[in-house]
Amino acid sequence: MFDWLFGKAKITYLSVDEQSRLSSAHIHVVGHTLQHWQGEASMLAALDSGELAVRSSCRNGNCGACIAYLMKGDVGYVKTVHFPLEKNELLMCSCVPIGDIEIALPLHPIEPRKRKRSSY
Repeated sequence: MFDWLFGKAKITYLSVDEQSRLSSAHIHVVGHTLQHWQGEASMLAALDSGELAVRSSCRNGNCGACIAYLMKGDVGYVKTVHFPLEKNELLMCSCVPIGDIEIALPLHPIEPRKRKRSSY
């Protein structure tokens, strides 16, 4: 509700139908060669197949190891994200590009962050 005030990321989840309508896209990773997304399960899978070494761990949206910064464009999430993201951050394991995008990789690993407790 107050995401605009605290700088939290706006996460848009894509339905299966929306995912099926996406077309291939270019992923420009700042400082690296142009990468391509062609319907892979996630941006991380696309970058792995393009042989760009990116940091990752759980591949489930929990740990934040595959965090990147969205510079241009939009992404949609295909998995539920549990790691608290700040504005312009994305988890490559859990999202896909919606059209051509530009991202930057962090220079150092991101410190662990507290997650919200889920209500039981």
